[in-house]
Amino acid sequence: MFTIIVPTYNNQQYLKDCIYSIIKQDYPYMEIIISDDCSDKFDKNNIENYINDNKKDNIVNFIINQNETNLGAVKNLNKAIQLGTGNYFMNLDGDDMLYDETIVSSMVKYFNETKYLAVTTFIEFNDANMENPYYVYPNRGILNYLLNSPAIEIYMRLCKGDCLAGPGFSYRRELIDQYGLYDEEYKLIADYPRYLYLTRNGCSIGMLDKIAVKYRNGVGIWTSKKTTENEHIKNMVNNDMLLIKKKEIEINKEN
Repeated sequence: MFTIIVPTYNNQQYLKDCIYSIIKQDYPYMEIIISDDCSDKFDKNNIENYINDNKKDNIVNFIINQNETNLGAVKNLNKAIQLGTGNYFMNLDGDDMLYDETIVSSMVKYFNETKYLAVTTFIEFNDANMENPYYVYPNRGILNYLLNSPAIEIYMRLCKGDCLAGPGFSYRRELIDQYGLYDEEYKLIADYPRYLYLTRNGCSIGMLDKIAVKYRNGVGIWTSKKTTENEHIKNMVNNDMLLIKKKEIEINKEN
């Protein structure tokens, strides 16, 4: 079973595009876990009906969770993971899309051919309408670096700045069993501290040589037009970055 984790917050207008990109995958055993973090407007019945009307036999299970209060991105992600039953997981935000119908099967094949517990990939930046792709991230040099470097060297590189894509990050269930869930001291930033923590503790990260996600740039909480909300988000991001420095980077200097 391959579980797609879809956290959402105030982006339901894009969610059906995301779901459709999952439904059309050619992998036969899939599960969708959608967890909405108390959006202003979230029509659970509408989304549930859309999935039931469009899903194929490959969607073995789906769950739509609605938080009664806003938990923050990291806690919401953890809640979704805990609802999943798959052998493999992938994180995909509700305003992004899988690149083509072979992504999940390609990821499972990669897991079966390697011993990696965690795998990242390439993403394609698009405009808000998903019509004008203009950038692929990260640069291809990262591929060879990840596949030919021990975990500690990857960690040292990450200490200089995040160089890996977050959307499409995939992992075996054993990763959660061995390293636990995401650190809930962080509010909004999930991927960067996760990469630092894993590599600092000896977990190498593989990389699928494929664009896996169409990333919708310029939308979501990171681009709020409300001044007060925007300032609140900036403060949380700054606090998360300070915590990353303290918990994941400066600890290396102490050791």
